[in-house]
Amino acid sequence: MVIKGFFFDLDGTLVDTHESNFLAYRHAVKLVKSITLGDELRVVIKAGENSKSFLPKLVLDVSDNEISAINQKKKDLYPKYLNISELNEYLSVFLAQMSEHYATVLVTTAKKDNALAVLRQHNLERYFSHMIFGDDVADMKPSPASYELALIKTGLKPGEVIAFEDSDAGLSAAEAAGINTIHIRNFL
Repeated sequence: MVIKGFFFDLDGTLVDTHESNFLAYRHAVKLVKSITLGDELRVVIKAGENSKSFLPKLVLDVSDNEISAINQKKKDLYPKYLNISELNEYLSVFLAQMSEHYATVLVTTAKKDNALAVLRQHNLERYFSHMIFGDDVADMKPSPASYELALIKTGLKPGEVIAFEDSDAGLSAAEAAGINTIHIRNFL
């Protein structure tokens, strides 16, 4: 098959937001639970885990209401930490060039507001023909739901697309949707 589209993960792939996410979550947890998380928080963020999954593992006796409060505070704090996020220069140049001729889709588990803030910080929003956010699907990566939605929106078949991902969860999601992947281990 001929390649007709490129699907891009955001966090850790197009933009290294790990430290921004870490600092915003650590600050939010401190405000809600009065505890300071360390490297264990960095590990789960880098692995691409969802906060509803990792917060109960890291914060003892955290309630659903507290998780919601932490997530809201993280959302409010996140823009203040975006100045330390780092653009993947090579992949962003590729995105810009491919967006003129191919379907280019953002496929992220990040919530819409957070993802848009990152895209605006790095002037990337204009390069996507479609965007799939964590808010758009019930099941997060490693579920293929976000990639399946991207295929529906573009009308493309899995063999016509290449996905760029950094996390095991993201790679599994794309592969489960039948999409070939390129693993972004570190920025080039």
